[in-house]
Amino acid sequence: MLLFCIASFQMVWAQNTLRGTVTDPSGEPLIGASIAVKNTSNGTVSDLGGNYVLTSVHPNDVIVFSYLGYDKQEIKAGNLSTLNVALKEANTTLEQLVVVGYGQQKKVNLTGAVASVKIDETVAGRSIANASTALQGLMPGLSVTQKSGMAGNNSAELRIRGIGTITDSNPLIVVDDMPDVDINRINLDDIESISVLKDATASSVYGSRAANGVILIKTKSGKGQDKTKISFSGSYGWEQAINTYAYMDNYPRALITHRNSASAGDMREEAQYYKRGTIEQWLALGLIDEKRYPNTDWWDYIMQDGSIRNYNVSASGGNDKSNFYASIGYMTQDGLQINNTFDRYNARFNFDYKVLKNVTTGLRLDGNWSNFVYAQDAGFTASGNMGDMQNAIAGIYPYDSELDVYGGVMAVGEDPTAYNPLEYFTNHLKHRDRQELNGSFYLDWEPLKGLTARIDYALRYYNQFQWSADTPNRAYNFQTDSYGSRWYVNENAGVSNTTSTGYKTLMNSRLNYHTIIAGNHDLAAMLVYSEEYWFDRNLSASRQSRVHPSLTELDAALTEPGTVTNSGSSSREGLRSYIGRVNYSAWSKYLLEFNFRVDGSSKFQDGHQYGFFPSGALGWRFSEESFIKKYTEDWLDSGKFRFSYGGLGNNRPVKRSEQQELLRTNNYILNNEIVKGFVYERMLNEDLTWEKTSVMNLGLDWVFLKGRLSAELDYYDRLTTGMIQASQLSMLLSGGYTPPNANIGELRNRGYEANITWRDKMADFSYSVNANASYNQSRMEKWSEYLDRGAQYNSKNVFLNMPYDYVYTYLDNGKIVQSYPETHTGPYLGLAPGDVARYDINGDGRVDSNDKVVIENANRSMPTTNFALNIQMSWKGFDCAMLFQGSAGRMGYWLNNLKVLNLPNQRYASTWDHWTEPWSWENRDASWPRLGGISTNQTETEYWLDDMSFVRMKNLQLGYTLPKKWILKVGLSHFRI
Repeated sequence: MLLFCIASFQMVWAQNTLRGTVTDPSGEPLIGASIAVKNTSNGTVSDLGGNYVLTSVHPNDVIVFSYLGYDKQEIKAGNLSTLNVALKEANTTLEQLVVVGYGQQKKVNLTGAVASVKIDETVAGRSIANASTALQGLMPGLSVTQKSGMAGNNSAELRIRGIGTITDSNPLIVVDDMPDVDINRINLDDIESISVLKDATASSVYGSRAANGVILIKTKSGKGQDKTKISFSGSYGWEQAINTYAYMDNYPRALITHRNSASAGDMREEAQYYKRGTIEQWLALGLIDEKRYPNTDWWDYIMQDGSIRNYNVSASGGNDKSNFYASIGYMTQDGLQINNTFDRYNARFNFDYKVLKNVTTGLRLDGNWSNFVYAQDAGFTASGNMGDMQNAIAGIYPYDSELDVYGGVMAVGEDPTAYNPLEYFTNHLKHRDRQELNGSFYLDWEPLKGLTARIDYALRYYNQFQWSADTPNRAYNFQTDSYGSRWYVNENAGVSNTTSTGYKTLMNSRLNYHTIIAGNHDLAAMLVYSEEYWFDRNLSASRQSRVHPSLTELDAALTEPGTVTNSGSSSREGLRSYIGRVNYSAWSKYLLEFNFRVDGSSKFQDGHQYGFFPSGALGWRFSEESFIKKYTEDWLDSGKFRFSYGGLGNNRPVKRSEQQELLRTNNYILNNEIVKGFVYERMLNEDLTWEKTSVMNLGLDWVFLKGRLSAELDYYDRLTTGMIQASQLSMLLSGGYTPPNANIGELRNRGYEANITWRDKMADFSYSVNANASYNQSRMEKWSEYLDRGAQYNSKNVFLNMPYDYVYTYLDNGKIVQSYPETHTGPYLGLAPGDVARYDINGDGRVDSNDKVVIENANRSMPTTNFALNIQMSWKGFDCAMLFQGSAGRMGYWLNNLKVLNLPNQRYASTWDHWTEPWSWENRDASWPRLGGISTNQTETEYWLDDMSFVRMKNLQLGYTLPKKWILKVGLSHFRI
C-alpha cells in the first residue's frame, strides 16, 4: 500500500500544465493551431493571440504542434511549464502527396506523368455548373472544350494529350476508386483533389479503359481535424449570351433580300417569288399593326439571361480512431433559352473507422437527383446547329395571350411550314428526371508490419425517366382572324415515356506490401484482383390521342389500334482484371516502377477476350547525388529525370452485343405463303480484338529556391494500333448483312508539355503564378482499307501521314472577282463579279477537287496548342485570382446554315449580315460574296476559313476573409466573401 501511494503521488506530481504561444516565422500569432500529446486524444487549439494551455502533460510526452501550410513540430515536454513555438512554412512542393491508381505517392517519387490540382475555395467558389468546366486551364495536357452553354447539357469535352483513337477518345473518370463515374454529377465542393494520369505507367493499373488517360477524383474526409467543422458556401451567378446572330426583324427587307438573291439568276419581276405589292403593304401597315404585319426579333422571345445558384452545407471531423465528411448540395440553373432549367441535389457521407489497431473500415455513400427541362437537348452551337431557327421568319407574330394562339404565316406566297420558335420552345418540352446512388465499402487489415490486405465493394445504381407530351395547337392567321393550315402539334398528340435503369458492381481484392531494407532500399508492391459488372435496361412506350392536353400520363391517352408503341431491351457486360505494381527506390534517388494489368472483357469472343498491358518507368533524382548537390544545394531543392514506356488497351468502341449472333425478324415465302421468321442481323468479325496503345514519356522535374520555383517538362510519343471502326465491306459482298467492325489503322500523337510555378511571400503579401502549356499533333500512320483523296471518317478528314481531321481546302487568298474582264480567261472562266476566285493549284486550266490543299499545323476538331496563366494573390485577408486561358492551331469554317448565300424562295430567316455583308457594285469591299452567285461560293474554301486561336480572361475572382479574432467571437472559424 505504501509503495502504491508513493507511486501515485509521483504520478500526480509529474503531471504539468503546459502554456505557450504558437507563431509563424515573422512572429505573428497562429490562430487555431493544433497542440496535442502524440498518440493520445489530449489536445487543444491556440486562441486569438496564438496562446494555448495544455493540461495533464507528463515529462515523457511528445507535444505535436501543427497548422495547415506549416511543417509539423514535435517537442518532448520534459519539466517545461512554458513552451513557445514558431512553425516553419511547409515546402509543399516536395512533400505533396499525389493521388495515383489505388493509392498515393509523394510527388518527388513519381516516375509517371501525373498532373494534379487541389480543389480549394478559389476553384470551387466559381459560379460554374459542373466539375469538367472547372478543369479548364488548370493542368497541361488536358484539353477542356465547352461546346454548349445550355443548362443541363453544358458539360465540357475532356481530352488528354489529343485524340487517342478515331472513335471514343474520352478519358476514364475514377472517383474514390470507382471507375466510370460522370464527373458532371459530382458536387465540386465535395472534391478534395483531382489527378490526371497521362502516360502508360501512371494509367496502366486501369488497363483496358485507360488508353485515353485517366482522371482520378478524391473526395473530402475529416482526416487531420481535431474537432468537427461545419461549412456553408453559396453563390449566385448570371450568364449572358455575348455572341448571337442578328436576326433581321424587318420582314419587308427580308423579302427584298430574297428578291436580291433570286435576281442574280433572273431579274424579271414576273420571275420574283415575292411581289412588290406584298413588300410595300408590309412596309406601310407594319408600322401601325404589329400583330397582322409583324416584324419579329425572335431572340427577344426565346433568349434570356441565365443564372446559376449553388448552395452547399458540409460537416467534417475526426480523431485518432475515426473521421467523417457529410454534405448536402443544391445547384439550380436557368438556361439562356426560355423554359430550359436544370436542378441537381447532391448528398455525400464519407466515414472511416479504426476498429482495431491494425483494422480499418470505411464507407462512401453519395447520391444525386436531377431534373432537366428542355426543348432542344443540343441547344444552339457555333456551327449553326440551331434546329429550325433558319426558318424563323420575321413575318410571324409569336403569341396572343388573350386568344391563347400562336401566330403563323400570313404573307402571300410564304411557306406555311415556316417556324414559330416561341411555340416550339413552349409546347415541345422534354422532361428528364434522373437519380443516382453510389455506395462503397472497404476493409483494411494489416496482419504483419508492412503488409496490408484490403477488400472493396462498390455499387452504383441509376434510374432515369423521360417524358414528353406536346401541347396541341395550330398556327393562327391574324389577318384573316382564322386558323391556318399548319398544325404545330397535331390534335391527336400523345405522350411518350422512356425509362432507363441500371447498376454497376465492383469488387477489388488488394494486397500491399511495403518495407525498407538496410535503411536505403524502399520497396513497395501491390496485387489486385478486380471484377466489374454492368447491367442496363430500357423501356419505352407511347400513345396517341390524349383525353385532354393537360394530362401527361400514358393512361390519359387512348388505346386505339395503331396508336400504341412500345419497346424494351437490356444489356450486360463483365470485366475481370489482374493488376500488379512494384515500386523500388534506392537511397531516395534511384526510382523504378513496373506495372501490369490483364483484362478480360465479355465484349470479345473467346480467344480475344484477354489483353495484357505492361509498363515500366525509371526515375533519377539527380539533385540528391553528392557530386551535384555540393554545387547546387543553395538553389536547387529537387531535380528528377523520368522515363516511362508501356502499353494500354481500349474496348470502348465495341458495343456489348456486337460480337454476339443477334437475330431479327424477316419474312419468308413458304408453300407460296408469307411467313415470319428470323435471320442473323450482322456478320461477326471473329478476329476483332483490343485497340492497343503504347506510350513513351520523357520528363524533367525541378524545384528551386526553397520551393518558390518549380517546373515540369514532358515529351511523349503515343501510338494507337488496331483502331476499331466500321469496315468498308459493302452490303453486296456481305450478303446484305451490316458490315462488322475491324481493327483498322494506326494513329500517333506526339507532344510537349510544360508546367511552371512561382510562389513567394513578402511580409503580409503572398502570391503565386502558374503558367502551363501543351502542344499535340496527331498523325495517321496506317489505314488497312482504301483511302481516297479527301476521304472522311465520321465527317473528319483522314489520310495517311496527315493529322487526324486536318484542314483540307481550296485556296483563294480572300479574293472576290471585281470585274467582268477577270472572268474571261483562265480558271475564273464562268465566274461573275462578286464570286470567290479559287486558285488553280495544278495549272490544268480548271478548278476541281485536285486543287484542294492542306493547311499545315492546324486541325479542325481541336487545337494543337493549349495554354493558361493562373495568378493568385493575397494580402491581409484580401485575395485575388485570375485565370487567362487560350488555344491555337485550330481552324474552322464560319459558313453555316444561317449564312446561306443562295437563299431559298421561302421560309428562310435572313440576318442583318445578309443585308450589309454581301458583295454588290455598291459594296465592293464586302466580307461576303454576292447573293445568288454560283454554288462554289459556299464550298469550303480558304475564304470561309477562320483562325480560331484566342486568349481570354476566363475567370477573375476577388475575395475577402474576415479576421479570425472577429469571427471566433461568434463561433465561426472562417468567413470569406
